[in-house]
Amino acid sequence: MASERASQSSGASTPTHEPAMPPIAAHHGAHIAHQAKRQALHWFTLRRSTSSLEQMGVGEKKRGLVLVSQKHTPVFPVWRIVLVTVGGSINSSFLIAGGITIMFGGPGGALISYILSIIVLYTVMTSLMEVGSRMPTSVPYYMYGTRVLGQTVGVALAWSYWLVWIALLVYEMVAGGFIIQFWLPSVDRAVWCLLLFLSCVTIVIVDSRLYSPIESTLTLFTIAALVAGIIVGSLTAAGKLGDRKRGFETWQTDDGPVLNGIVGVIGASIFANFSVQGAEAGAIMALKSPSRYSRRMTPIVICSVLAVLLLPSIFVTGLILSYSDPWFDKDTFDSADGSSLTYVFEAAKIMPAAHVINTILLISAILDCCVSLYIATTIIQDLADHKLAPSILQSPKDRDHALSPYSLGLCCMVGLGVWALTYIRETGGFVLLGGVIGISGVIMWSSVSIMHFVVRWSKRFRHKGDENEYRSWLFPVGPLVCLVFELGVLTGLFYILAWVGFDINIFLFETLGLFIFIALIIIAAVAQHFGYCQC
Repeated sequence: MASERASQSSGASTPTHEPAMPPIAAHHGAHIAHQAKRQALHWFTLRRSTSSLEQMGVGEKKRGLVLVSQKHTPVFPVWRIVLVTVGGSINSSFLIAGGITIMFGGPGGALISYILSIIVLYTVMTSLMEVGSRMPTSVPYYMYGTRVLGQTVGVALAWSYWLVWIALLVYEMVAGGFIIQFWLPSVDRAVWCLLLFLSCVTIVIVDSRLYSPIESTLTLFTIAALVAGIIVGSLTAAGKLGDRKRGFETWQTDDGPVLNGIVGVIGASIFANFSVQGAEAGAIMALKSPSRYSRRMTPIVICSVLAVLLLPSIFVTGLILSYSDPWFDKDTFDSADGSSLTYVFEAAKIMPAAHVINTILLISAILDCCVSLYIATTIIQDLADHKLAPSILQSPKDRDHALSPYSLGLCCMVGLGVWALTYIRETGGFVLLGGVIGISGVIMWSSVSIMHFVVRWSKRFRHKGDENEYRSWLFPVGPLVCLVFELGVLTGLFYILAWVGFDINIFLFETLGLFIFIALIIIAAVAQHFGYCQC
């Protein structure tokens, strides 16, 4: 489906062998599969930063998870945490389909949806920080559920987290092939996918620490591109650039600034929610700070910076891009010609913008493919170290090797197997990957909110007056707002299904991630019953 778009953009035609997904589902799938990868950016940076301290003799390493001794807790500067988390929210995920919120909610509805998403993000960050402050340092944050929600649900959450990174690895392989086809549509996508995969495996094996400085540099370029887009968009709306003055004409249509009322806001919130998901991992990094003031201010700074960057960008885009524009008629939004930022530059008659944006997307895909493989490997090692996976997958005892060759090999084989399925059924498989990844974000945020209620009200998790104590001032309103918001997002997903009419592909796209999570719960319960799952 995305290859058809790439071919059309280069004047070529590529035959298809199966019908395209309905546009709404394709828009949704192409967008949300870019979202959950940002959690990897944050966890990767946290892991590598702690590893650097360990090499200096500050920390210690236990069972595959780099920990830090209580006497030498690493300090992550606020600027670094903000750079990593903000970069994860405004990379390809926002650049690719940030403007699609306008199609669902109009310019006003899109702006409201991002305001709500940033507010909910803040509640999730404060909830996660309080839950994390009451957990042992030896427990990775994706295994908090085993201590709070019970072993069965917690194990299912941890394994679903691993499956998400495998899906992300495959998605980035496929997305990288689609992005390159923007320039070279005549070359088979499989060639680029395999070359990208081999490159990522090589980088992870040789020195995965190269990722952190490269990703930070890319983040700065992306922020610069976004700021340039805000400035260019403002000048275009004012008539200083482009062929005409637009002003507020998109806000003065017959339907008004908010399209379809509350339903439109919910539909736009689906995409806005996925745009900021993953930034909550910055809370774990902030929790490492010995300064209580830094722990309090980091979530506020992160959400404020996101508001300063994302809200003006959506507002300016809404001044130029109307919800009825033919730009929304394309099947997918997998490369530069599906970016609303490209649309803004082209409206200003700055035509090379598509190639610049596509280059940023390609670099982002390569780096995200590397980090997805790395994180999937470390997660399966942690699961093995906690007796939730075969012992052969445990972390290597040699401190000079952070990754087990068996764990890395397993992730590579599973990833290639899933990729082969998507290659056989290009359209359906690619979109279903997006559905699995997208629904995982909803499950993660909801589980964090539920865990917050449990740790606050349960005597087992009462604070003992340690220096890392953190209490969310928003409780119980914060986690309750998050649960209501996520329920609204799920309602919006099924509303889309009812809107376009029942289709088995769309139904699986909307629900497959949930079915997989339920299946993991059943498997974990059976394994625990027979004694194979003891954390």
